[in-house]
Amino acid sequence: MPIDPKLTQSINQVLERLPVVVSDIEQRKDYAKNTEFAADVSRLNAFKQQLLIVKDAPSPSPALLTELQSTAKNTIQPLIESLISANVVIAKMGQLNTHRTIEPKDAIDHNANMALLQDAIQTLIVCLTPASGSETDDILSKQFDDWLLSLDNKN
Repeated sequence: MPIDPKLTQSINQVLERLPVVVSDIEQRKDYAKNTEFAADVSRLNAFKQQLLIVKDAPSPSPALLTELQSTAKNTIQPLIESLISANVVIAKMGQLNTHRTIEPKDAIDHNANMALLQDAIQTLIVCLTPASGSETDDILSKQFDDWLLSLDNKN
């Protein structure tokens, strides 16, 4: 089965926003001091590779789509949420706070970019849900069938 156009669009949105967030992380003044940032960039780049594989596959398998959804939901979303939370803390620190690792304005700007990526990833997860043959699809299909049946019974 060919890839759904909505899924392709969603993948393209994530692919458009990923490099901006990776660049923000790599350009942080504290990037070299925190090895976790390099690990985050590595995870984001691996996710980008997964997206490219699915996007370029003529007919991605349900297993591949499920794996992509799992990575997005269980690895990338929590990573982005963690970075956003850390930046919120930095943005709230006073000017003289010695624990601040980047400027509050930079933290706010980075969060704006990460929020766009987060939205794109959430949309991707939704687009992947029916594509991966989730239980939600089965439930909605059953509800629709029941509704149709109830209409038949009324006539």
